[in-house]
Amino acid sequence: MKRFLSSSIALVAFIVLLPVMLAVSVAIFIELRQMPVYTSVRVGKNWKKFKIYKFRTMKKGADRLLANLHSMNTYLRLEGHTIEDKVTFHSNDYLYADNYKVREDVYLSERHKCFEGCFIKIENDPRITKLGKFLRKTSLDELPQLINIIKGDMCIVGNRPLSTDEAELLTTDDDGLRFKASAGLTGLWQTDPRKDDMPPSERIRLDNLYAEKESLSYDIKLIFATVKKVIQGSNG
Repeated sequence: MKRFLSSSIALVAFIVLLPVMLAVSVAIFIELRQMPVYTSVRVGKNWKKFKIYKFRTMKKGADRLLANLHSMNTYLRLEGHTIEDKVTFHSNDYLYADNYKVREDVYLSERHKCFEGCFIKIENDPRITKLGKFLRKTSLDELPQLINIIKGDMCIVGNRPLSTDEAELLTTDDDGLRFKASAGLTGLWQTDPRKDDMPPSERIRLDNLYAEKESLSYDIKLIFATVKKVIQGSNG
């Protein structure tokens, strides 16, 4: 039912917004002289891989430039503060599992290393074009994903599909719970007011929470929250 409703709504939205998408495509081509839509392999529900569609918002060679911007990743700073500020390490503090125990400081240190490469967010990213900044602020760069929803790769509401590199870092039972939910255009994490200052571990916690609470009524609530957030964002 959820997939049917998502595909039906996405089809109507695609038809209505087609003139806007054509205008955006022309603007991107004029600015970059490249195909306006690009594809990227993502991992969705039950670790299913598919090609996601997005409008280009970055300059040519953006992937090559990323290696030089690793130290600017906001998520590294956020995750570091979470561990440093909220946890006091003591050598006699242990976490226990079946026939296994590990010192809390060692566990959190290793978990921090895991999250270092999990998500990437760069403030004032120099790779993003002027038009790209506008498209991202208004979420217009996401419109081609209506095609993914029509095809059944995604739903309107769900957990954001991750790149293969990101998904490979989330292989434990706790972290992998997020992949039990539908992949979505919007979701719980996107509507959280703390989104821009949220460490990776908290983002994954919200993804897991959505996987536990996923339902049509909950999705409708998140759709209204998303519309409100987009309107607020477009108004600066």
